[in-house]
Amino acid sequence: MKLRERWLPLCGTALLVILCTTLPFVWFAVRDRQLDSAQWDTAADRNFLGAAGRENAVARELYYWRQQSAETVMYQPAPLSTAQETVAPCLAALRSAQVLPDNYLDAAEKLVAQATECYADSETAGATTYHFSRELNGPYLSITVTEYGTLTGLNGKLGLADGFDSTQVARAYRTMLGLDSFTDWEDAEPLGHGSPAPCYSADAQLYLVANMDLGYFSVSVTSMTPETYAGL
Repeated sequence: MKLRERWLPLCGTALLVILCTTLPFVWFAVRDRQLDSAQWDTAADRNFLGAAGRENAVARELYYWRQQSAETVMYQPAPLSTAQETVAPCLAALRSAQVLPDNYLDAAEKLVAQATECYADSETAGATTYHFSRELNGPYLSITVTEYGTLTGLNGKLGLADGFDSTQVARAYRTMLGLDSFTDWEDAEPLGHGSPAPCYSADAQLYLVANMDLGYFSVSVTSMTPETYAGL
């Protein structure tokens, strides 16, 4: 009898520990199943990012920021040294992945290093755009980085016009961001002026484009619902 009284509390404690340990995993499994099925249950939920998208860090992050309310930060001076440190890994990644021609990267790195001022603004949640320049009406470079260090936009005018192939830049940028695992990338309808090379992945819910227009170059990636993409 005494042995039974001694073991009952221990068994109860063990069961409680097991329950507390496994409950979170059960909850997440059930929640994931609910979210996945919700994409097909109602039209309002079809824009939810699917399993393939949630497994990719960039697609997941940009989808997350898309859901947040953006507080617009107006164009204002930013500490130059802090801005330079923030964008340095982005420039290094661009060079490592050979996203831009060498002469563009050389000019971009030189401009950031020799910039006399930097301004920053924010139009989307979780991302800040840094604007570097040396002189009024001179070459400039704008780099958009998320709070987690993802390069979502790069544009500027560096006094160069040759060697920029929009299609090659877009493909290399996609590789740099780790988005080649999505197999449903499709060429999108070019919009605007210049030589844009846009593409879209419904699984990633990402719209990526590179462009060159009269010496002004740009490359960017944006989280976008399939419905929004269809309406472009």
